[in-house]
This record gives sequence, structure tokens and C-alpha cells, in this order.
Amino acid sequence: MKYKSLRGMPDILAEEASVRHKLEDAAREVFRVFGFGEISTPVLEETKVFTRSIGEDTDIVEKEMYSFSDRGGKTVSLRPEGTASIIRAYIEHAELNSKDICKLFYVGPMFRAERPQKGRLRQFHQIGAEIISLSSPFVDAELILNLKILLSKIGLKDFTIFLNSLGCSADRTKYKKVLKKYLSKKNAEICDNCKKRSEVNVLRVLDCKNKKCAGVIKLAPKISDFLCRKCKSDQDALKKTLKEIGVKFTEKDDLVRGLDYYTGTVFEVMHSSLGAQDAIAAGGRYNGLIKEMGGEDMGATGYAVGIERVLLLLSKETREVKCPDAIILPMDEDCRPEAMRIAGKFWLKGIPCEVDHTARSFKGRLRRAHKEGRGIVIIIGENEIKNKRLTLKKMKTGEQVEVSFEQAVEIVGTDPSVSP
Repeated sequence: MKYKSLRGMPDILAEEASVRHKLEDAAREVFRVFGFGEISTPVLEETKVFTRSIGEDTDIVEKEMYSFSDRGGKTVSLRPEGTASIIRAYIEHAELNSKDICKLFYVGPMFRAERPQKGRLRQFHQIGAEIISLSSPFVDAELILNLKILLSKIGLKDFTIFLNSLGCSADRTKYKKVLKKYLSKKNAEICDNCKKRSEVNVLRVLDCKNKKCAGVIKLAPKISDFLCRKCKSDQDALKKTLKEIGVKFTEKDDLVRGLDYYTGTVFEVMHSSLGAQDAIAAGGRYNGLIKEMGGEDMGATGYAVGIERVLLLLSKETREVKCPDAIILPMDEDCRPEAMRIAGKFWLKGIPCEVDHTARSFKGRLRRAHKEGRGIVIIIGENEIKNKRLTLKKMKTGEQVEVSFEQAVEIVGTDPSVSP
């Protein structure tokens, strides 16, 4: 019997894993500059952590969570998103909630039982960030700038930042009534899913990707017309600040988020080359979530970047991960122990290299090294062992020199024609 990975939960092989590490390292550097600390929460939480925060009427809770009873009879779930777990941890640990402002970032897998497709998996990975503090448009601006710099740092171009405000609780209550009344007159023109949403979670209609609903949504009342003075002032301050710090954005009146905890500012980053799954990052403000989960009444803003979608956008050059440029070729079987000894000395100094362990002829191994794009071949034969020297062949120029180990370290480690 042959076993396969579960649908929507693919293996991550070595080449892609290397690219992911590059992305994560770049993100960590950006977060360091902004003063964020890293947090890692369990992939398994009490189901209530998510139902209470995300909302029981959302698609995630209704049909996408992996939930089950553990051995003690407690209902638990694999985390479908990162924010709820971060807020649970923030409330639980005094070293986090005793600070005036808490900046946290995370990297890790999430789980949703969706229909697998390009850019959307059942086990997917996110880079996320949260700023927990007072409610301020300047905090929102800082986080959006952080996201822009992060995406640029990891090699993305031509993305668009869309911005909207969902207003405060009172604003949304008024708007929901008006939107629901409008949709009741368009019942025959919307999909069955939106008919249900209009009754239980009407804002989610605005997030529908069904072409049948597009015209109805386009002509729907705009939430921007229902913002109170404070919410409108905050949104104006955010837009002004973003312009001043060089962040380009596009206002999008029908932008909502699929999670119930969002209030005020919401934003998405989209890239047209991804087609229907064009969102590569999203986030917003969630002022009521901490209090809802048992903490103090305070503001917070966060976002998450989908790593799998970012990988789809990276150029071939950016994605390419080369093997070590230096490879050691023993001339025959008797030379293999010395080849291993020399390789070990390179590795202890942190210099990447490999040993060719194959049974090919020496000429065959040279041809293979050329095909693999190796920069330097280190040849070890009887003469090299006798003279305690190494023969280095630069593959691009064909130049061949005999050097000491110390000289080889300098050449392999510093030669500009050889990648570090």
C-alpha cells in the first residue's frame, strides 16, 4: 500500500523549505527594526478560543475548523488563524500585558477544511503581527507601513494596499439595518450563500466572490456614509499619515473581513496575477476582542501574510536555491577518507561544500559538477594527499591551482565569482 499526504496538506520539500526560511529571515529582520518580539503559540487550542473571537456565524467556525474531543472530553481545535491565540496568550501572561504597548509577531501553520485550490490549502502558513495598545490611527499606520516594508523586503512588487473602515459598533448596527433592507429587495439577484448571510451575518455579503452578486454589491449602500464623527476623524487621520510616510493605498468601500472581531480600520494587500485568490495579506483593528476574551478594554491591530500565496508570486530567480558552490571530488576510493576529513574542516568553519560520493568516473563527476553550476571543484588525489595540498578548479574559467587548506578556505569563502 502506498501512502500519500492528506489532500490540501502537501509536503514541503528541501528547495521550497529553503525559500521559506529566506522569507522568514527577511521578515524577522523587519520586525526587529520595528521593535517586535516573536511569539509561538500551540497549534491546538480550546475551541472556545476561536468561536468566541472569530464568531460562530462565520464560515470558518461553521464549516472550516478541525475540531474534536481530546481524551479528557474537552473540545479542541487546530488553529484556523493566529490572532485569537495571540490575544489568549497576551491575557494569560503578565510579562506581555504589563507593558504599555505590546508588539508581537509569529510564523507558523494554520488549518482550515476548505476546498484545496491554487494558493489555498488546508494546512497553510502565515507570518503575522499584532500591536496591542491604545486605539490610534497612528498605530494602524505603523503596522500598515511595517507590512509594506515586509512585503518589499521579501521580494514582492506591484501589490496594492486597499483600505476601508468598518466603524464602531454603533456605526455597524446602523449600516447593517440599511444593507439588510437593500438586499431584501435584491433577493432574486444574489447567490444562495448570500441569502443566508444576509440573515445571519450581513456584512459577509460584501465579501462574496460570486459574479452573480457583483453588480448588487457594487450598488449597495457604503459603510463610509454611516461612520460617526470619531470614526471618520480616525480614518481621515490614518489616510493623511499613510500619505505622509509614503504608503500608497486605494480606498475600497466594500472591503470587509471574514472574522467578526474587526472594528474600524481594515485593509488587504492584493496582487492581480493571483487571479481569484488575489489577497496575499490582510488585517485591521479589533478594539473589542481583548475584553471579549476576558482581558482589559483596549485596542489592537494586526495582520497576517499568506506564505503560500507569496511563494506563487516570487520570481524564478528569487525562488532559486542553489546547492553549495564548492564540491570535493576524490580521485578514487582510496581518497575518500581524506575527502571527508577536508570536508569536515570546511564545515566546522561554516563554509558550505559537498562531497561527491557517487561511483561515476572522475570525468563523469566533473561533467555533473558543471551541469549543477558548481563554482569550484576541489580535487583530492594521491599527489594532493602526499603533498598535503588541494587542487582547486574554477569551473567558470577553467583555471586550476594547487593550494594549502588555509588558502582554499580563503578562496572558497571570499572569491566573488563563488556564491557564499
